[in-house]
Amino acid sequence: MAYTKRLLACALAASVAAPSLSFATNGMFLIGYGTKSRGMGGVAIATPQDGISGAVNPAGIGFVEDRFDVGADFFVPEAKSRLGSPAGPGTGATYKSSANRFVMPAMGGVYKFNRKLSVGFSAIPAGGGGSRYNFNLYNNLTGSNVNDTLGVNLMIMQMNPTAAYRLKKNNYIGASLVMSIQTFRAFGLDYFSTFTSIFNDTGQFPENLTNRGNDWAYGAGVRLGWMGRFFDERVSLGAAYTSRIYMTKFDKYRDLFAEKGSLDTPENFGAGIGIKITPKLLFGADVTHTLYSNVRSIGNASATTTGNGFPIGPDENSLGATDGLGFGWSDQTVYKVGLAYEHTPQWTYRAGWNYGKSPIDESNGEVLFSIVAPATVQNHLTLGTSYRPSKRVEWSFSYVHAFKYEQEGPTLIGDTGSIKMYQNSVGASFAYKL
Repeated sequence: MAYTKRLLACALAASVAAPSLSFATNGMFLIGYGTKSRGMGGVAIATPQDGISGAVNPAGIGFVEDRFDVGADFFVPEAKSRLGSPAGPGTGATYKSSANRFVMPAMGGVYKFNRKLSVGFSAIPAGGGGSRYNFNLYNNLTGSNVNDTLGVNLMIMQMNPTAAYRLKKNNYIGASLVMSIQTFRAFGLDYFSTFTSIFNDTGQFPENLTNRGNDWAYGAGVRLGWMGRFFDERVSLGAAYTSRIYMTKFDKYRDLFAEKGSLDTPENFGAGIGIKITPKLLFGADVTHTLYSNVRSIGNASATTTGNGFPIGPDENSLGATDGLGFGWSDQTVYKVGLAYEHTPQWTYRAGWNYGKSPIDESNGEVLFSIVAPATVQNHLTLGTSYRPSKRVEWSFSYVHAFKYEQEGPTLIGDTGSIKMYQNSVGASFAYKL
């Protein structure tokens, strides 16, 4: 009972602190959860290493000793955008987002209930996206309110009670209830008032498009997983599936998101392998796939240059409509590889690589809407280490660098546009083995 109370207290603290998140790195998600995973390129499906691993593969906690982990990442993204021709001043100027300092806390714990059953809990900042420009790139085209701020901020927090059941030796299945909280706000999107369903239906300007402050949504889904170890535990295999997280609607922004304010978290699935190359050297690799196209607010085409321009009806091609405009993101496959080397009983070193093709199609005009959510980065280099001063205490550290990537293409307004970003983050966590 005391253990459960400690977990709930930490989960509450994490859920309160997590709204400082504003950018993700694999589309709208972080590359991995937990300091150790992030140090190995986000690998975790078949290589669980801490109490947070259940947030990736619930079955993995069956292979984790009783422990509690708490940590945070300091995240520094640098994003720049341009709307208009780069040939001259004005519309062609490039502006930098000032939303570039964030702290992302996470925690998790695992407890072996009996020989067959392990239970755990994790609270993570699952992802999000956003920007804040002190110059409104959209309004600059009309010559009005050009100094107003422009941007959005989406934050997704998840709390995951988890259980893993041993089918036979070195074979577990697991499940988590994914409880999610989202918060969103938008500012400076007035230019798109005529793109809305309500404007096309009644001629009235929308009240719930922009500048409405923070709104909150709540929802739930499930995460399922399997993991097994073979060949004298030298090889590990795992698979995980997270359902679509069905969220309540953002009523304050029902004229912005499709289906009158709906923004569910898309489903994803993946598989992983871990290989003990030597008793001290672990290799891990994961492949994951996220179905952005199934969530209309994310996957529906935006105001593109090829047949999806200005709205043509209240329920067709309009912001807020049932099948309205979205960000036009494609489904994304992410590849992760990592190494962990136990140099001594006290020190372990990690390195990894993470790649996910940007879900934004710059050739079809998707840059226009993605200026406020420039999720362009594709390649990530990661490093990490752990230090164990005693049998029960462990400190871990990670560093992630997302290499600069720019996308440029035609837009419905402003002729052309570009978005580019690079990121750095450092993480630290503390673990106590029970």
